[in-house]
Amino acid sequence: MYVSMNRLTVPADYREHLERAFSQGGERMKEVPGFLEFLFLAPTEGDEYTVFTKWTSEQDYVNWTQSEAFKRSHAGSNPNSPVKSELRTYHVKASS
Repeated sequence: MYVSMNRLTVPADYREHLERAFSQGGERMKEVPGFLEFLFLAPTEGDEYTVFTKWTSEQDYVNWTQSEAFKRSHAGSNPNSPVKSELRTYHVKASS
């Protein structure tokens, strides 16, 4: 398994917009080959949200990031967005 975690630092006045934008993320991903799980995590304190996705393999993740579906899902992204992003990826070594 393979996991991506995109840590998003979000100003308070932009949080509602971001939450709406990600509200259907899991539904849109269900048909993507190799996709297993989507979580959009809101902070209990602070300003960091996390977008978590789980994949069958690293190659499935890479295929998605190079796909037309990925390009379409990110086409409406605002280049002037105040959100700061830090993407991390992981190979799953143990799971229950």
